[in-house]
Amino acid sequence: MCGISAIISLEGHSSAKRTNDVSDHVRSKISKELDQSLYMIAHRGPDSRGIWVSEDNRVALSHCRLAINDLTPDGHQPMHDADGGIHTVVNGEIYDYDRIRARLSQQFGYKFQGHSDSELVVALYKYYGTSFLEQLRGEFALCLYDSTTQFFMAARDRYGVKPLLWTVVDGRLLIAPEAKAFLPLGWKPEWDVRALMDESWHFGCRTLFKGVQKVRPGEYLTCTEFGQVESREYWDIEYPDKFHVETRTEDEMIAGVRQRLLEAIRLRLRADVPVGIYLSGGIDSSAVAGMVAHLVKEQGEKMGNNDATDRIACFSIAFDKDSGFDESDVAARTASWLDVKQHTLHVGEAEIAASLGDATYHCEHHNMNLNFVGKFALSQVPRELGYRVVLTGEGADEQFVGYPWFIPDFLKERDHSWPDRAIPEEERQLLLGEHRQSLADFLGSRGADFSTHLPDVVARELNDSITAAALTGYPLPADFWADWVVGQVRRLIPLRLQTIANDVSVRVKHKIQRSWHPVHSGMYIWSKSHLANVMLSCLGDRTEMAHSIEARTPFLDHELTRYINNLPPSVKLRHDSTTGQFTEKWILREAARPFISPELYERKKAAYTAPVTYSENGPLKRYYEKLLTEENVEELGFLKWKTVIELRDGLFVKDRRAMRILNVVCQWIILAKRFGIKRAEPLR
Repeated sequence: MCGISAIISLEGHSSAKRTNDVSDHVRSKISKELDQSLYMIAHRGPDSRGIWVSEDNRVALSHCRLAINDLTPDGHQPMHDADGGIHTVVNGEIYDYDRIRARLSQQFGYKFQGHSDSELVVALYKYYGTSFLEQLRGEFALCLYDSTTQFFMAARDRYGVKPLLWTVVDGRLLIAPEAKAFLPLGWKPEWDVRALMDESWHFGCRTLFKGVQKVRPGEYLTCTEFGQVESREYWDIEYPDKFHVETRTEDEMIAGVRQRLLEAIRLRLRADVPVGIYLSGGIDSSAVAGMVAHLVKEQGEKMGNNDATDRIACFSIAFDKDSGFDESDVAARTASWLDVKQHTLHVGEAEIAASLGDATYHCEHHNMNLNFVGKFALSQVPRELGYRVVLTGEGADEQFVGYPWFIPDFLKERDHSWPDRAIPEEERQLLLGEHRQSLADFLGSRGADFSTHLPDVVARELNDSITAAALTGYPLPADFWADWVVGQVRRLIPLRLQTIANDVSVRVKHKIQRSWHPVHSGMYIWSKSHLANVMLSCLGDRTEMAHSIEARTPFLDHELTRYINNLPPSVKLRHDSTTGQFTEKWILREAARPFISPELYERKKAAYTAPVTYSENGPLKRYYEKLLTEENVEELGFLKWKTVIELRDGLFVKDRRAMRILNVVCQWIILAKRFGIKRAEPLR
């Protein structure tokens, strides 16, 4: 894990400040800019820094390193080939690199300079061009420049575990994992009010900042001869035709999941530093912990450079017992059952209030749920105890139908691929109605404004996806927006549901409408939006790397997910005709059963969430009252103070909807102050 920052001078850009000056003065200025840029993201790489500037001063790559593999100077970046024509900076981890290294050495005679996995990028590009991306297995974001062809590219891993942002400022293409890295490079942050309203920061490639975009998961930017910047896809999530009948037995499919998950975990144990595990009370992280214990204790696998005599270390969070959201007792019983060490951090209201500002600054976007603050606080613990790598359970719900909003989409159509498990038609229709209503009740209890009725065009485009409707259930009320926003911006933008539909390619929409089972379509929409743009950010990289912790996500190993995606929906979500109940993640439970406690095998899913209401006179309310002033709200430029104060005055009286809305407003105020964001003004 690392931080990267890159500058590419574009030719003929309308705001370009192009120069042919190749003097040392210009080179020194660029180097100083990048050094300051790396300073802004030094938490991503505290161990060393490196900067490379091309001879013509038109391309500059920089890197701050969190040393994980090959701790010697051979692992420093930027990296270059022996001929000095290929240059790269890499953030993240590439797995199974010993096998690829051996093949490249044998087939092409390539001589590696060190033992870092990142060096594979240079070697693979040298012999395979941009198609090298399909050979990478892992979580990564990278920049590469080929000076012989003046070709630049910036790529992001398949699921978006690692962030990668880009913008153009004064004719220069800027690339970094966090927007704060752009501040020393001439970027002046402004609100993207449209992205706030239509949630294209959430459902698409925009961010909260005007002109700053994400490189999408499974895509890469290209720029040839300093010309136009283009985005291209190299991978996407796929599902089988819903009418393809499965021929494998249940036992064969269970064994297939177990084998591939064990392999994904085994690959992620490799490191030259200590490795731990984030353990909650759910089956996902418990399955990871159980399989790690099996691999280490029974198969002799090394867990990073951990001492063989040390017990496996797990890290857990505990909320207040009376909050209703604390799972630490379950996690403690799991740790005891596995005979592993457990380090538990208690996060109460005072800790949430104390950490909210820094957590929001690192995430660079808002979140209605304060669970990200707990993850931010927890990530301090492994670092303090000498761990740099943790394995996590993120991504399992997206692969194994783990969320309640997937159930109505599952029931919308029979599972043609597994006829023996098909629910009788009359019963399926009855269950569909019941689960539509139970989903509405569930989301309503969490403060959502939810309807399963989609506009006609969106319904046709997305096959009436209930998951898409659930995604848009938390809008900011219309009367919160300033009049100019409603008059000038709101009328110009599509509904949030249309934003989701617009972000899905025509190719994929064709499959959603004709060949994918509705639950697979819902899983695709969720994974490409909420998983990539929220969960892997505020519950993943941003809160972990804030404390220089590299998190590895075995459930998002693309070899594993390719296998899971091709399984019938009915082995992921199992309906019991005798009880009428559903078992989410059924095949994961069966695959993990030898490695988890009976309690975890039987336990129903409980989402990781922070408490949603707090004391009326506690530290969080006092903090919010300091933030929610007329001056701070008016300085945003796009909200009505009158509406905000009305909601503020009723805050902390067990109103979940009000709490969620004001969580967002307070986080906007924090971002405005920490980034110095310009007040949003009416369009002229």
